[in-house]
Amino acid sequence: MTHFMITRRTMVMGLAATALLPGTDFTEAFAATGTPKSGGTLKVSHSTRIATLNVLNCSGPAEYPVVDMLYSGLTRMSPDNKAVPDLAERWEASADAKTFTFFLRKGIVFHDGTPCTADDVVATFTAILDKNVPAAARSVLNMIDKIEAVDATTVKFSLKTPFADLPISTAHANARILSKAALSGPKEKLDTTANGTGPFKLETYDSAQMVRLVKNENYYIKGKPYLDAVEMRLYPDLAAESANFLNGSTDVMLVVQQADFERISKATGVKAQRIPSGRFVNITMRQDQKPFDDVRVRKALAMSIDRPTLVDIVLEGLGRPAYDNLISPEFQYAIKTPEIAYDPAGAKKLLAEAGYPNGIKIKLVASNRPAIRAQVAVAVKEMAKAAGFDIEVETMSHDTYLANVWMKGQFYMGYWGMQATEDATFNLLLTSNASYEDTAWKNKDFDKLIDDARSTTDDAKRRDLYAKAQELQLKDTPYIVPIFEDILTASGKGAEDWTIAPLSRYFYVENVWLNKA
Repeated sequence: MTHFMITRRTMVMGLAATALLPGTDFTEAFAATGTPKSGGTLKVSHSTRIATLNVLNCSGPAEYPVVDMLYSGLTRMSPDNKAVPDLAERWEASADAKTFTFFLRKGIVFHDGTPCTADDVVATFTAILDKNVPAAARSVLNMIDKIEAVDATTVKFSLKTPFADLPISTAHANARILSKAALSGPKEKLDTTANGTGPFKLETYDSAQMVRLVKNENYYIKGKPYLDAVEMRLYPDLAAESANFLNGSTDVMLVVQQADFERISKATGVKAQRIPSGRFVNITMRQDQKPFDDVRVRKALAMSIDRPTLVDIVLEGLGRPAYDNLISPEFQYAIKTPEIAYDPAGAKKLLAEAGYPNGIKIKLVASNRPAIRAQVAVAVKEMAKAAGFDIEVETMSHDTYLANVWMKGQFYMGYWGMQATEDATFNLLLTSNASYEDTAWKNKDFDKLIDDARSTTDDAKRRDLYAKAQELQLKDTPYIVPIFEDILTASGKGAEDWTIAPLSRYFYVENVWLNKA
């Protein structure tokens, strides 16, 4: 067996490295702003309902910080986007990257006091791979052939094909470890109860008002978390959310709206953070239905959007133009994506060639949460008029959108956080069997490129394969991705060491402490 460093590049190159020592706390590498104090309740505001606590399939922006506090994974993504130990203190990989062995920390217990063992890890990944279980992480873990509990603290993964990124995939936010007992019980209980190994335990779950978590005294990092409790408070009214943060009623704004960022960042005692990210809004176009079954229509709409202006008017400059590539420049294998110029005349001509000389009248649906979906939709409606697109924007409540439009609609606004790897991104949305495939863009050549890329440990080959996949994506325009959005968050006076990773799935709240008089 070969020890691998925790960086993806080193894993791919197959260089030997020193394993992390048992009990290593990677969070110690991130300097605190002062001497942490224990105690107190952190109040975090958010604007979208926490509809479920089921870590296997949650997807909401306010759900991820909650499951990050409640559950731990085998591995975890660090703020600088590397896979680091979590419940597994270290791992080993075979030279061909087809066998991985993870060694669990000793003495880990679930919140109910029962031991967390290799059997729970096997049960969790077995559930993720079960096609009858809704599991968002399945597409990035479906190369697993067999999972075995070698002993109580050792788990062996045997893969169908080589996959050097497995420790990154096991860090997937929806692959946190559940107890075998919970997985054996009624699955609906996972929506409203939680028994994890994370730094906080569930005390109160009210999806319409507040979720309250309390300190896990048995967390594996001794002395953490510092906080006694965390309250996630729902503010459907964005103005009320900002007002309560600025008057000190809440300590953290999970997401700051672009229009409020400058004002909030200038407030006394506020630490506002702007984090470049691959988070994007996307326009979903069903390609098994007219008019989007014709690539010329998709290309025409892409040419009808003034992307730099969209960054200015919707993001208040707090982001970057994107040109329909799901892979942002932060990714290891990102290509230089050609710019798409705003060309309504050219778009109008392309529509005519596609058989729509009089333009197209169509409805574009957007959820009202987060507000950026509807804002982009309205801007696109106005920009695309000159090209012959007569777009009616329908904005609806987020719950209605999830129930009736998402994964079903013909033409609607999506919104996605950055993923850890190219493989995770493409298997989330674009491969034929992607977790959230919603365009009916079934491209066997693309699927093969992604399969081949995950099956080789040769860095140069992977770079070439992912480049070809991105080029194919750009050629066919399965989605329109007009902008990449910076992550905006803010903490108030006395809330120290609040951090969000670019992936916006990991929050490290065990490091947060209150420095209040």
